[in-house]
Amino acid sequence: MTYRIYVCGSNGNFQLGLDDNEDRHQLECAQFQFELGRTVDLDIRPVKVACGGNHTLVLLENGQVYGAGSSRYGQLGCFQESLPIFQKLNLPFKVKDVVAGWNYTVFISAYDEVYTCGQGFTGELGLGKIHLQSLPAKIELPYNGRIIKAGSSLHNVVLQFENGELYGFGNNKKGQLLDGPKVLWTPTRLAICAREFALARDFAVFSCDGKLLLQGKDQYGIAERLQTVGKIDRIWAMWSSVHLLSSRQLISFGNNSHGQLAPVTTIGTPAKIAIGSEHGLLAEKFKVFAWGWGEHGNCGRHQKEKSGVRFDYMNEIYTEQHVVEDVFAGCATTWVVVRCRENA
Repeated sequence: MTYRIYVCGSNGNFQLGLDDNEDRHQLECAQFQFELGRTVDLDIRPVKVACGGNHTLVLLENGQVYGAGSSRYGQLGCFQESLPIFQKLNLPFKVKDVVAGWNYTVFISAYDEVYTCGQGFTGELGLGKIHLQSLPAKIELPYNGRIIKAGSSLHNVVLQFENGELYGFGNNKKGQLLDGPKVLWTPTRLAICAREFALARDFAVFSCDGKLLLQGKDQYGIAERLQTVGKIDRIWAMWSSVHLLSSRQLISFGNNSHGQLAPVTTIGTPAKIAIGSEHGLLAEKFKVFAWGWGEHGNCGRHQKEKSGVRFDYMNEIYTEQHVVEDVFAGCATTWVVVRCRENA
């Protein structure tokens, strides 16, 4: 199999892996550096794209990680100032998951060890009051179970263990993780267990015992709206809105200043959804649609008689012969992973 990653959106510090730093308003193939040269074709399936403020990490199925963009603060775990195209990171462990925040990265190893690197002034490294870590450093976990999910926002992280317990670290100024100190310098057990959770900029949403709970700053009256929703399958959060999947219904609450709330309700199957900082993606087998705030080209070019950066409709950004494997969304960046079909 051959795979490619199509990208568009904000390209500060080369984070799209295109060998320049110009924003893209239509999809192009990210470039990868291998021993035999650079290519857009991958023989190993990409399983995740983790996006920071100006850096990006691609996790492959074999546990290898490739990075592009800024590493000014060590957020790519290397000493180069930046990587203009995706290069393999020299990590001493196999990775099963990776998440990123504004200037930091969190790696989950195949043995459920957690490593962090980059810059963090509010505990997002989980290393105590260390603010800068140029190479991945292992953090001490108070619980040694299997990690089944990791989530991150600009300045905080939550780890979910197989027993349902949640541990968080980083910014807690709005009480988005727990009632307590404004900064969690090391992994701290949260007061609730949750089946699903999502982290926004100033709040977090948890699914606990069939109920949806919002913790933190509720500027848009989301908490009350959450009580009107029944059983949910998935939760996502932009910086200022919440998106729920419930029995194939996509439900959105929160800030809609730039069309962030989903303009459709019924989702077909199979379909994939990705939620970024202030935009969303909906993928079908051969098509991808974007909606929300498209300031940097992350929602493509308007396909309707419209202009500006508000995409309050499903804007088609990909329709080709290759099969869409997955979609990912970051800080005004869009990522479409495709499986190439022969003779297509």
